[in-house]
Order: sequence, then C-alpha cells, then structure tokens
Amino acid sequence: MSEPALRLAGIEKRYGATVAVAAVDLEVREGEFLTLLGPSGCGKTTTLGLIAGFFAPSAGEIFLKGRPVAGLPPFRRDIGVVFQDYALFPHMTAGENVAFGLRMRSLPKAEIQVRVNEALGLVQLAGLAERRPLELSGGQRQRVALARALVIRPTVLLLDEPLSNLDLKLREEMRVEIAGLQRRLGITTVFVTHDQGEALVMSDRIAVMNAGRIEQLGTPADVYERPATRFVAQFIGRMNFLQADGKSVAIRPERAQLARERPNSGFARQATVRHVLYLGATLEVHLELDSGERALVEAPNHGGPARFQAGERVWFSASPESCLEM
Repeated sequence: MSEPALRLAGIEKRYGATVAVAAVDLEVREGEFLTLLGPSGCGKTTTLGLIAGFFAPSAGEIFLKGRPVAGLPPFRRDIGVVFQDYALFPHMTAGENVAFGLRMRSLPKAEIQVRVNEALGLVQLAGLAERRPLELSGGQRQRVALARALVIRPTVLLLDEPLSNLDLKLREEMRVEIAGLQRRLGITTVFVTHDQGEALVMSDRIAVMNAGRIEQLGTPADVYERPATRFVAQFIGRMNFLQADGKSVAIRPERAQLARERPNSGFARQATVRHVLYLGATLEVHLELDSGERALVEAPNHGGPARFQAGERVWFSASPESCLEM
C-alpha cells in the first residue's frame, strides 16, 4: 500500500487546560479532497494550522508522504494555503502576488513568469496579472489566492474557509469550480468549512469534528445517510428525533410524508400542522405531534396552493428504511 500524502498520528493541541485538538489520527490519500467539517470551536481550523506549521502540536506527529514535518517551519513543508480573507498583498499586482512564493524560493525570473501565467490561466484570470487586489472582484481575489497557492506545486493544498466571504450565488459557483480544478490537477486537498452544503458537494471524504475529535470519517453519502453519532445526525442536514418504543428514532425531513389517512406500515404518528413555510423549490411543514414532540417535513413544491394548512390534522409517517435508531 502506498504512503498517504498526509498522515496525522495522535495529534494534540492544548492551551493550558483547554484541549483544542484531542489525539486526532487521520490519513489523507494522494489526490483526495478531504473536508474538516464542524461548528465553530470544534478544532478544525486548529488542525489545519498544525498541518500548515503555524504552530507546533502538543503531542503527536505529522507526516507528508512519510516524512515527519512537525518540527519544520511552514515554508519548508511544501504546502499551499488559501486563507479565509485571501491575505493578498494590496500593493502588489495579481501577478506579483502569485509570484511571491516562487521568488522566496529563488526560482529564475523566466520560470517564474511561465508558472505565474500558467497558474492565472488555471483559475481563469489570464490577462489580469497587472491589476491590484482592490481592482478585482471578491471572486477574482479568491482566484488570485488560489493561484498563489497552486503555483508552488505543493504536495498538499490547504483551504481555510475560502468561500465564506463570497455572496451565495458566487459561493455556489466557486465551490463547483474549485472541486473541478482539484480533480483535474489531482492535488491532495484539505478543506475547512462549517458549511454542510460545501462539504457534501466538494468532498471525497468528510471528517466531522466535535470538541477537538473526529466523530465520523466517511464519504458524503456515509455521513448523511448513516450518521455514526447523534451529533453527526444533528449537524449534517436536519433531522427529526422522535420517541418510538422507548428508543429515539431519527428521520430526515425530506424522507417523511404527510397524509390524511393513517399509512399501513412504518413509523406513523398523528399530528397538527402548525406552520407551512414557502421556500420556493420546497415547502416546510412544521408539526406538533400528539405526544407534544415537534417534527418537520420538507416537501417539493409542485405549484398551486399548499396541500396542507395550519391547524389541519394529519398523519406524519416514514418508511422503515428511512428510520434510524440513535
């Protein structure tokens, strides 16, 4: 078996009595797009900083292609980083920003020019090398930061929530574009985000983090369809947690159904419709079950008036395969 591009072995980071990252073991395969996903304070950005070398681990080791690097400074780790705020030099042109890492490595001027042009072309910024950051849009600045990270041809690319400063439409466009570029180049990538949609769309695998630990590591389908813990079930998408035979049953809102007649099989509870929210492509139906529990059903909008109205009595149900015991 070939050596993973990146391996974390028992990595910890402590600040006094506070444990930011707790004994994390993780392997990232060559060419893989792996996402560290979790809420604020879960340890994902700290883990990224440890990989980059911005601070030293309290325990454990980091390996890049089998080489231990925990004691090396960032510039000797062969890692490219794209920051949340892009961290571009405002007094430099786009081309000069992209060339910065190559100049620090003392490459010949002719080679620097060739590689800068190549990198700008990869991110669709050919012809904009002379513009300064303030003359570029948010999306273009993000592309410059990406080109600057790629131009050094790193072993591993680290992306620290690089889409969070973009508006929704541009963010959706850029996540598809970045994922496509990563797959085309085959570059090993570790991406940090708190956005579940980004993680599900872009990743080969997702490491869901909580309180400094990895709660679940798997494909997007794994963590969404088969959450390993209640925390993962709550954090990835939305979930109804309801009591059934003394156990907690978890049901995704889009997997639940509403009907006026009781279904013949599966989980079924009578309820009252409290609110129906119009969200364009979907409708959200908020319910109060006769048990006092609250539930949510997400249904596609087929046009016309909503099928169910506030105050109406209905049956909330789900097929056996849509019910997870948590």
